[in-house]
Amino acid sequence: MKKIVLYMRELLWGICALVVVSGMSACSDFLENESHHTLPDEHNWNTLEDARAGLMGMYGLMRAALADNNTHWACGELRSGDFTAYGRADLDAIIHNDLNRNIPMIDEISDWRRFYAVVNAASVFIENVGNVLGQDKAYSEQTLKWDVAQAHALRGLAYFYMVRIWGDVPLVTYSYDNGSFPKIGRSSSAKVLQYAKNELLAAAAELPFEFGSSNNKYYWQDPTFWRGKLLNKLSVYAILAHLSAWEGNYADTEAYATYVLENYEAIGMTGSLQNILEVDNIVDTKGLFNASYITYAPYRLVAFNFMDNKDVTQSGHLEQWTLCEPYIRKVHPDLYVTKDSLFRIYDDWKDLRFGIDTVAGSKYRSAYIDMTYAKPVFRKINVVQNGAGKDGDFAVFGSSILLSRMEDMLLLRAEALAVLNRVDDAVEQLNLLRVKRGLSQVSFKKNFGEDVNKLIDNIFAERRRELIGEGHRWYDLIRRQRILQDDPDFLARMENGGIYWPVSEEVIRQNNLIRQNEYWNN
Repeated sequence: MKKIVLYMRELLWGICALVVVSGMSACSDFLENESHHTLPDEHNWNTLEDARAGLMGMYGLMRAALADNNTHWACGELRSGDFTAYGRADLDAIIHNDLNRNIPMIDEISDWRRFYAVVNAASVFIENVGNVLGQDKAYSEQTLKWDVAQAHALRGLAYFYMVRIWGDVPLVTYSYDNGSFPKIGRSSSAKVLQYAKNELLAAAAELPFEFGSSNNKYYWQDPTFWRGKLLNKLSVYAILAHLSAWEGNYADTEAYATYVLENYEAIGMTGSLQNILEVDNIVDTKGLFNASYITYAPYRLVAFNFMDNKDVTQSGHLEQWTLCEPYIRKVHPDLYVTKDSLFRIYDDWKDLRFGIDTVAGSKYRSAYIDMTYAKPVFRKINVVQNGAGKDGDFAVFGSSILLSRMEDMLLLRAEALAVLNRVDDAVEQLNLLRVKRGLSQVSFKKNFGEDVNKLIDNIFAERRRELIGEGHRWYDLIRRQRILQDDPDFLARMENGGIYWPVSEEVIRQNNLIRQNEYWNN
């Protein structure tokens, strides 16, 4: 327990240091007003404030796990992905799956203990927060149910994330608040995924679409305040859709994705049935990825933000690697997508995300990419803190870590429908997005020759175009290969466990029951 408290305090002071470097005052405000985001001591679960502290602590730890060394993107976007590294041997090694090199960042990402900090925090919370009920009249049975449900959801999400990264991992279902990790071996990924699914299903049964109401506030705030910040019912079903697809259970994938797509109005979205965002709303600096603006908060189905929106940092943002002049004072981006790759990915000149300017003739224009430079600047996610220092290594960013949005669910449902051989329904879902992105509708017979595999390949190509830079690419490649099995080298890597990360040597030293993933012993 003390270890978790120290971890959170170190996280907050680390944020502080970055903010101070950039000349901002948000750090002191955060520590003074939000320092209770660390988990309470096991003997101090007495008040509503203690419960809120525990709740915010869990979310803070989850965001830290995803943000540390930009783990969300390193694991989900870079491996065999579309980005090229410039002057960064560590990023280049990840891109080329060279993960057994002696590179500090790779070893730090390989350490799963930050995810177990989330698991342990959730267990501590579930085991103790009930003590607040009866001691503080402001803490209700309903709030307790919602709080515990979020703890289950976060614990399930942490395990799902670890399975995708490492495969088999230790399954710990209780708190170990003496600060020492239980000495147990790794459980099968199938067993851990089933546990994660049970956690998420339990959470979905209790969670609301929105937290509180205007006259019955949740932790003193209206529902609009919590939009896009906490995991609600649709958030959990979106995670379940991805977990089921990872399992290859596409019947459940389709059911969960459909539930999300048919109930979006309950979490504050408005508009057409699928409620697809315009490209400009995605790439705008005040759009989807900027948690400071509530307009697009409901569209962030699963996202991890800075809880008070003043707490911005340098790390934990893709912009740290992808932006340069004129967005920040940095000559070259660490990561970019080559022009040749862009022309292959976006192969239709009408694509609003990246196409040809019909007025200027052959001039390419892109919503996602700044093509002005030899190394195109990926500007899709571009939330640079106003007034903050923008010098290359010291720029401060404020974007959300976005795990799922409506377009993701739409394409995931199309994927499931195609695998289930409901091809007409799959094409219908695909066309909903294509039309919104300026592309013509496709026909199963005309465009794919009634070949289901060609349809599935096209759906994954659409996910590549739409979700580039959002942390999906590596996991999409694995799912695609499990279905189509058209790349012998990739299939061999999957068979040998090479799709997973190595386990940190520090983890192995501390627990002699943990064995390295066999692929990385070669």
